Amino acid sequence: MSQAANRYSKMLFELAQEQNNLEAIQATMTDIRKLIINLSDFRQFLSNPLLSYEERCAILKALFEGKIPDIAYRFLLFVTYKGRLNILKDIIESFDNMYLEQTHQMRVYVKTALPIKEEDKTSINQHLQDKFHQQMITQWILDPSLIGGFRIFAQGKLYDYSFKNQLSHFFQQTT
Repeated sequence: MSQAANRYSKMLFELAQEQNNLEAIQATMTDIRKLIINLSDFRQFLSNPLLSYEERCAILKALFEGKIPDIAYRFLLFVTYKGRLNILKDIIESFDNMYLEQTHQMRVYVKTALPIKEEDKTSINQHLQDKFHQQMITQWILDPSLIGGFRIFAQGKLYDYSFKNQLSHFFQQTT
């Protein structure tokens, strides 16, 4: 992540805290990040060098004015003024990291070969909370290629408890 993205996100984070609006800004930034990920037209808009400042502002106004908290809308206009819309996704990711740290939460991705029972999900979440001492925000993903077992991606590390991985280790040890 760039230093510029971290500076912009820190500015927004501190402003949201000052105005007691952190939760709403977090939700808004998460929604905007989803737009960036899911809509190629929106991604192209953010990185299009041919649009003038006025055109960008008009598009942002049509998309967001009155629909998101005023702090978030003004922040988007400021980022546009500074010519940094192309790093908006990085800014949002940096903001999200600060928010998670502030609220003692952690995003975790768990891939399983098959759907698992709620009590197993609860058990895995509890184990992760005990290990990392943070509240888990878990995304469950089905991946039949694992054959069985599961993989956990947390704090930049992969914990692989899949049958596929176990078979691979077994074959490496026996050859």
